Amino acid sequence: MTFTRRNLIASTIALTAFPGTAARAGSRVLKVGTSNTFGFAATFAAHGDDRDGDLRFEIIPFAGGSPQIISALNAGELDIGELGEVGPVIAQSAGVDFKIIAATEPWGAGQALIVDPKSGIHSLADIKGKKISYTRGTNSHWVLLKALEKAGLQSSDVEHVFLPAGTNIQAVLASGGIDAAVSIDTLLTAFEKAGCRRIVGGDEVGAENPLYYIASDAAIKSRSTDVAAFVTRLASHVAWSHGKPEERAAAVAALLRIDADVALIAERKRPARLRQIGRELIANNQRIVDVFLQQGLIPTRLDAALSFTDAFNPFIAS
Repeated sequence: MTFTRRNLIASTIALTAFPGTAARAGSRVLKVGTSNTFGFAATFAAHGDDRDGDLRFEIIPFAGGSPQIISALNAGELDIGELGEVGPVIAQSAGVDFKIIAATEPWGAGQALIVDPKSGIHSLADIKGKKISYTRGTNSHWVLLKALEKAGLQSSDVEHVFLPAGTNIQAVLASGGIDAAVSIDTLLTAFEKAGCRRIVGGDEVGAENPLYYIASDAAIKSRSTDVAAFVTRLASHVAWSHGKPEERAAAVAALLRIDADVALIAERKRPARLRQIGRELIANNQRIVDVFLQQGLIPTRLDAALSFTDAFNPFIAS
């Protein structure tokens, strides 16, 4: 399966409705799509970063993560989306009109291949022939491909399993329905605290896992000042999250209804700041493009540089 505009439009039709998209009287609204489970934007309100003067950032969570966020941006339902590092490649391949306006530092430790505590898998070499769960065309797919590369294995050396969104991965691991799974924080930390074992993290296999922030070309063209204000608020929010992890962990725990100690462990692994758009980020995405093309996940080779803009670098705190 390759990722095309048709795939995204179909996904958009299937989206469940999201709440509260009407603008409040007398205010401007910029709509921002995020995932509650891994996004920074999900807690903007906890630090007062959901407003900038009369501009309001409406934070809209998507349970399906990056694929649904890309679909909504493509349909004009969002101005900005918060994605994993693979998301922009999928969006570019599908012909979505956007630019990457900001990114975090690497967050490789926030994603990992895990197994049940009783599993006989103890190293990457042990995953050959095993059933591994991940989400196709996302960060988890990239982590698996990089793990296989590090182990000297091919994609065909493992059995690929795609579980429905919301599946209790830990329960499926315990039942033997799968042998291993790729997971991302904050769920990753919850699984590990409950006994699951980490075989390898994204940081150990070269999956950098930064978060990317993309804006529609329409928003950049007609609302560049508002987009710049978002980047400024985002930089402030990421800095607050790093400097006051206990405070953000409390907000995450309330949002996800999880234990505060789990949220805090996950929070302390998060990136400390944004980094400016530059050659290293572009090169990282080009590597994903090249591997995904080789795997048949995208139909044609892309120039990753075309999906970036450095126009908002001045609004990223140093």
